[in-house]
Amino acid sequence: MDRLLGSYRPKLRSKKWWWNLSRNGLNMAVFAGWLLHCELHKSSDATMTHITFRRDVTMSLLQLKQKLTVRPGPRVHLRHEDRKTDGHYIISTTQGRCAECKKNTTNQCQQCKKRLHKKGFAAYHGL
Repeated sequence: MDRLLGSYRPKLRSKKWWWNLSRNGLNMAVFAGWLLHCELHKSSDATMTHITFRRDVTMSLLQLKQKLTVRPGPRVHLRHEDRKTDGHYIISTTQGRCAECKKNTTNQCQQCKKRLHKKGFAAYHGL
């Protein structure tokens, strides 16, 4: 078993400890599938070699489905009327991302609870 697993093992190195573990698990699963294939087709002449079985599995997985693209959900935009300055003023709070420029800030709008820089406060509220 070790000889056949080592024959076609990918020779890639990774800094992530779990990547090598998952790749080895996939390698063992393909090997177990090949052993099952050989056991089922023992009496017939339809058994594949180990490398042919691996290629067949690879081609099947590649043709299975196109890579799914991740589509972000709809963004919630406040209406311009809701962004008026009625009760909106800057307070100091813990550090977080600015809703306008996405950089770190320690300022937050009291009313809408959005973290904003002092320069981006007016632009965000449409002033």
